[in-house]
Formats: sequence, C-alpha cells, structure tokens
Amino acid sequence: MSKHPGPSLAQHPMPWWRSGYLWLIIGLTLAMLAGGVVTVWLASQQPHAPVAAPPSQAEQGGSLEPAMQARNRTSSRNAKALGTGGD
Repeated sequence: MSKHPGPSLAQHPMPWWRSGYLWLIIGLTLAMLAGGVVTVWLASQQPHAPVAAPPSQAEQGGSLEPAMQARNRTSSRNAKALGTGGD
C-alpha cells in the first residue's frame, strides 16, 4: 500500500480572508467604533439642563436640632454604660 500525502499547509496556505479570528477582530473593532460614534451623536443631540440637587432639610427651613439632640443623648447613654464618663 502506498500512501499519498495530501497537500500540506505550507504548500497551500489559507487566504487571509478565510481566517475566522481576523473577522472577529475586525468586527469587534468596527462595532466599538460604531458604538462610540452613536454615543457621541446621542450626547450632542439637544443637551439637557443640568439636574440640580434637591434642597437639603436645612435649606427648606427644617431644623437638624432634634437629630443632634438624639445623637448626643445616645452618646451619653453609651458613655455611662461603658463607665467612661457622661453627664
């Protein structure tokens, strides 16, 4: 029996456009570029006014004093419980 070796890759290299990884790299690059262009285009369309932060309780006329008193009272109780002082 005689074996006839088939054509090797060195004799018949695959054309560059038949490589799957090449198209994966080209496709992902083009997808990223298209996404960037669409993002810039969307961002440039009718820019919205900046959103202002909601006014805090102090700006609305409410007082933070009850919260401060409660915090101080709790700190005093904890200090007494630990025996480190407190009034």
